[in-house]
Amino acid sequence: MRILIICTLLFGMRFTTLAQSVPAPVKAVFDKYSCGSCHVLDKRMVGPSWRELSAKKYSPKKMAKLIREPKPENWPNFPPMAPITHISDAEVRVVADWLGRLQKI
Repeated sequence: MRILIICTLLFGMRFTTLAQSVPAPVKAVFDKYSCGSCHVLDKRMVGPSWRELSAKKYSPKKMAKLIREPKPENWPNFPPMAPITHISDAEVRVVADWLGRLQKI
């Protein structure tokens, strides 16, 4: 029983830490475009995890192009992403900069 309680506490602490690792400006972009419906930090869901996306090391310019005109062949094991044509360059830069820092966390 103690092991179960300890595991539960550790999982809760890890979840809290991960949730805190998303800065407010990034979370605002994610919330605005419902990015969290398909992407989470460390786990594959409908789309690749943020860490998987981070590993691609896309430049902000490349990321903007792929968000606005997704290429399903880049992620063959996932359903195609719907284009988000109305995302601003500034919003893309917020996400791209965070993904760049995420590689180091």
